Amino acid sequence: MKIIHIITSLGDGGAEHTLYKICKYDNNKHVVISLKGQGKYYTLLKKLGIKVYCLNMNFFSINKFFYLKNLLISLNPDVVQTWLVHADFFGGLAARFAGIKNIIWNIRYSNFKIGKTKLTTILIVKLLAKLSSIVPQLIIINSKRAKKIFTLKGYYKKKLKFIPNGYDLSILKPYKYKKIDLKKKNKIKKIVPLIGNIARYDKKKDHLNLLKALSTIKSKNINFICILAGTNIDKNNTILVSEIKKLKLSNNIKLLGQSDNVLKVMNRLDVFVQSSSYGEGFPNVVAESMACGTPCIVTDVGDAGFIVGKTGWIVQPNNSIKLAKAIEIAFEELGSKNWDKRRKKARLRIKKNFSISKMLLSYNKLWS
Repeated sequence: MKIIHIITSLGDGGAEHTLYKICKYDNNKHVVISLKGQGKYYTLLKKLGIKVYCLNMNFFSINKFFYLKNLLISLNPDVVQTWLVHADFFGGLAARFAGIKNIIWNIRYSNFKIGKTKLTTILIVKLLAKLSSIVPQLIIINSKRAKKIFTLKGYYKKKLKFIPNGYDLSILKPYKYKKIDLKKKNKIKKIVPLIGNIARYDKKKDHLNLLKALSTIKSKNINFICILAGTNIDKNNTILVSEIKKLKLSNNIKLLGQSDNVLKVMNRLDVFVQSSSYGEGFPNVVAESMACGTPCIVTDVGDAGFIVGKTGWIVQPNNSIKLAKAIEIAFEELGSKNWDKRRKKARLRIKKNFSISKMLLSYNKLWS
C-alpha cells in the first residue's frame, strides 16, 4: 500500500516526529510532501530512503496548488494522509481535486488562543469544520482533549478517531548514566537535583513560566541545576538569556541548544518539567521522558495530564507558584524508595498504553 503524507513543514515539531516514526517502523511504502521547505526531519527521512518533495508553497499560490494536485495524480497513492490544519486544508482539497477518495486528516492541536493563535489558522479551522463531512474519509486526532474541542468547533464527530502517539520502548529506556557532577563547574558543594525541559523556543512552550518557578525555588535557598534544550535555546537567544539574568538564575541554568542526543538528556534528568501554556496536543517529550524512567511535572495543557496520570504532577498553566510547589515536592521525594517506584510506574504507563506497535496497528486499520 502506498501512503502519501502531506505535512505543513518538516521542522522540529511533534507531528513531524510522529510522521518520521511511522515512516521508520511501518512496512507500507511512504512518500512525504512538505508544503513548505526542508527542515530537521527532511534529512532524517532521506536517511531512511523516503522520497520527500518540498514545495516551498505560498498558501495563496494557485499554481502550487495545482502542481500539488498533479503530483498526487502522478504518484497514484492508495491513501493521502495529511498532517496539521494547513495541510489538511490545502492537501485535502488537492487530493480531492485529484480524484483521490481515501483522504485522512490528522489533527495535532488541543486548543487555540485568540490573540496568540494566528487568525489565518483560526479561519482555516473554521473552513475545515465545514469541509469535514465532505473531504476526508476519517480524521485522526491524537489528543482526547482535542477531540472534544474540535467537535465543539463543528468537526464531523463520527469521523474523529483517537490514536495516541506511540513510542519505541527498545530505544527509550532507562540508562545507568552517572548523574552529571556539577561541583567544579558550578561551585556547588554537593550533587544537586537535576531538572530540565526540552522544547523549541516558542511562546506556547512558556519558558518564562518555568524560569519564574525556578526563581521562586531559588528564593527558598534550594539548590538545583536546570537543563534547557531545544531549537533556539542557546546563548544567542538574547531574550531568554536576559530573563535568566534578570531572575538571577545564570548559575542554575545550562542552555544546550538543539541536542543531537535527547535520549541522553532525558536519562540524566531527575525530573522533567513541561511548562506549556497552550497549543499542545499529545506532547511526545513527556511520554519519552517517562519511558526513560524520568518522572514528569506538566501543565494541564493538551493531553499532558492524561499521559502522566498518577505517575507525576499536573499543575495549572500560567501559574509559576503552583509549578514551583510541584518542583519542590518532587525534590523532597528524590532518592526515596517512593521515588524509585514512581520512576518504574512512569515507564510502565507508557509501555502499557503508548507503544509504537499499538499506534501502527491503529493507523493501518484506518488506511486499509
